[in-house]
Amino acid sequence: MMDTSVDMSEKIEFVQFHQPGLVIDDYTITVTQTVTLPGNQIATFSTQKHFSVSGERFAFNPQDIQAVFPPEGSLGEHSNVLPHVVFTRSTLPWERQADPAREDVPWLALLLFEDQEKPTPQIVPLSALTHPDGGAKFPALQLNTGQKADDQATVIDIKKSGLQTVLPTLETLALLTHVRVRLHADGTRDEMAVIIGSRLPVRGGSSTVHLVSLEGRYSNGSFDYQGAGDDDLIRLVSLKSWSFACVDEQQSFKGLLLHLDRSPGTLRLPQNDNGAVEQYLAMGYTLLPHTLRQAGKTVSWYHGPLVPVNTTTELTLPVRAADELVRYNPANGLFDISYAAAWELGRLLALQSKQFSTSLYLWKRMHAQLQRQAEQQILHAYLPIQLQALDPGELFTAISAWFSDLSLLRGVPFNYLVPDERMLPGEAIRFLRVDHLWMECLLDGAFSIGRVSTAEYMQDQNQMNTQSSPATMPFDTVTGFLLRSDVVSGWPGLLVNASDTSGKDLVLLRMDRVSPDVLLCLFDGEIDNVAVHQKPEMLHSGLDKDEQVPPTYHKILRDNQGNEQAALTLASIPWLQEAQRIIDIAELAHAIQQKTAAPMFTAAQFAFQMAEGVEEVIFQKG
Repeated sequence: MMDTSVDMSEKIEFVQFHQPGLVIDDYTITVTQTVTLPGNQIATFSTQKHFSVSGERFAFNPQDIQAVFPPEGSLGEHSNVLPHVVFTRSTLPWERQADPAREDVPWLALLLFEDQEKPTPQIVPLSALTHPDGGAKFPALQLNTGQKADDQATVIDIKKSGLQTVLPTLETLALLTHVRVRLHADGTRDEMAVIIGSRLPVRGGSSTVHLVSLEGRYSNGSFDYQGAGDDDLIRLVSLKSWSFACVDEQQSFKGLLLHLDRSPGTLRLPQNDNGAVEQYLAMGYTLLPHTLRQAGKTVSWYHGPLVPVNTTTELTLPVRAADELVRYNPANGLFDISYAAAWELGRLLALQSKQFSTSLYLWKRMHAQLQRQAEQQILHAYLPIQLQALDPGELFTAISAWFSDLSLLRGVPFNYLVPDERMLPGEAIRFLRVDHLWMECLLDGAFSIGRVSTAEYMQDQNQMNTQSSPATMPFDTVTGFLLRSDVVSGWPGLLVNASDTSGKDLVLLRMDRVSPDVLLCLFDGEIDNVAVHQKPEMLHSGLDKDEQVPPTYHKILRDNQGNEQAALTLASIPWLQEAQRIIDIAELAHAIQQKTAAPMFTAAQFAFQMAEGVEEVIFQKG
């Protein structure tokens, strides 16, 4: 069973803009001190210091951009979505100005191009911008302190006639940029600047978005084309670009999740008509080639740590070798090598890390020495205590951290987790539980380093029976799921939550992309349902549409409480170029203000009304 909803549970505030304390420039600070000396003599001391406020101008650091939407390389149905970019620093769009006379207008804009329109980016030195060669139009600029003529920038050249179609006006720029504030339950807050585009992506094709600099390009409210003709090229600095495609509805975030393969619902091979075989398949087994020690070959049953049901096998640990964990079924003449493979894998993973295996051996030796010293102190209290050269506590901390990672299957090869690709086909979700006994064998294999003699075996046996052993499984019940889908690669900001039958939220122990399109999630407890949703910054702006082909667009507006009201629907959308899907943002803002009777209307109100909630899909186990 699946359910879909829109998650807006986290409180979000929209703010018109966030200007920095100081804009990017060179500054001089003068400090003057007047001192009255004896005899009413006045002495004046003065000094000057010069400093510069610097900031991004021709490129962004990767950490400056938190997210883009639609996601780069995605294949979703985004034809009703206005693309956006989210910045980690809330003041960044206002640290420079598109028009020197308007400090509230940002210097950045998003321009969307269809495949046949997209310009070809070029990398040029800044000297080509400070001294334009007369080709593409670009105003000569002055470099800021710290910038050099041989620094590089990415530029795009666009014909004036094409740029006029997609370039926002100064008033539109102000409406398309805002600050989004996330308020957390613990009272903390995150502030992010968001820039929205004004053009919808093309249906059934690819779109490319460029984040361009408009610094100083506007004068008296209009873009300065420097006398260019319609066919003349205008040069813009591109600070970020990404591409995505709009395909059918089933390739959207919700569409992909709703059409996932869920048969069978657990991690196992498809049902088999042979009853004896089905008995094993239902427990997550598969048949794998098995080379025996005497070079003979056979096939044996194997299941990994991720199984569909609770296992009832009983084993005694520790063991001296993996062969002690091989089980033989005379009824079908086949071996079960699952736990033997787990033990041997643990041993190999431990040996793979020289630092860990050495630390483990030293700790076990020191632990044995400390035990003998304690026994001697009881029998011979008058003998002095021999101090250890190494701190056993530090060694224990290091090896415990390694075992903690291993208990969550970190470092375990994927073919051990999913031994047959038919268990996890494309576009599928499979629920699972972690086999506690398989994990104990894995941990015992890793802990077996240095276990050679009978005395060392007995020492390990005594150690593993204590609560202080680092090689114990720290969780009683671990369940989770594997998701293999284009959602994993196309929406890198996925979030998941799980709850049990009582509705209690479960602790997420591990969430990793084990391959570009496979997501593994493990939870502490018994899963009843799982919610998959996007990050809050994926809250995007867009229009509502009907099911016609091509669709017609409208917008359902919100009341002051944030609830959509059918009575506040804008039945039609104002367009600058309807065929090119370019919205008249200024006219749309005016229509929204009239419909909602808002006394004033800023970028914050526009973002509030245009927001489309973050989609969420809930999977019910069983």
